[in-house]
Amino acid sequence: MSLPVLKAADFASTQEVRWCPGCGDYSILAQMKKVLPEIGVPREKIVFISGIGCSSRFPYYMNTYGMHSIHGRAPTFATGLKSTRPDLMVWVITGDGDALSIGGNHFIHVLRRNLDINIVLFNNRIYGLTKGQYSPTSVQGQVTKSTPMGAIDHPLNPLSIALGAEATFVARSIDAHVTHLGETLKRAAEHKGTSLVEVYQNC
Repeated sequence: MSLPVLKAADFASTQEVRWCPGCGDYSILAQMKKVLPEIGVPREKIVFISGIGCSSRFPYYMNTYGMHSIHGRAPTFATGLKSTRPDLMVWVITGDGDALSIGGNHFIHVLRRNLDINIVLFNNRIYGLTKGQYSPTSVQGQVTKSTPMGAIDHPLNPLSIALGAEATFVARSIDAHVTHLGETLKRAAEHKGTSLVEVYQNC
């Protein structure tokens, strides 16, 4: 018996999408819903796991299995799930603050372990959900609510960290380049091992 042919709309949940107007998250969500039918994995075999932040509302908006976990720990939950259920396609949805601040060690080690999971890192270079504190990727000198005189830290480069951890698939895209973003997500899904896709996105 052949599986039904799914469309992007089949991956949309009934939840109201609650991001700010103009947010780049909408683009990433749209491309994910467009790409998943092309991959051909049944919805009941797909799981999205997120941490905390604007990006981490993502599982609510997908008509798949999902889990909204705790700050910075999405890779830990994903590791446990993939280790016990290798038949599932597991996606980690995270942001620059979630993955690279409180979740920094978890981020490094999930890349190092090279489990067959996919990480999408939404990088807007700010803590958007909590209204504008600087994040680990904020540019030096950036004025924010927590750095009114400009951020003094040198920003982290997520791809440099991934390469240092010997990640086997590392890519970067941008929310506005939808064709490139969609193709990058598809290639990440097809990769055997941990894939990291950093997406620059507008906040």
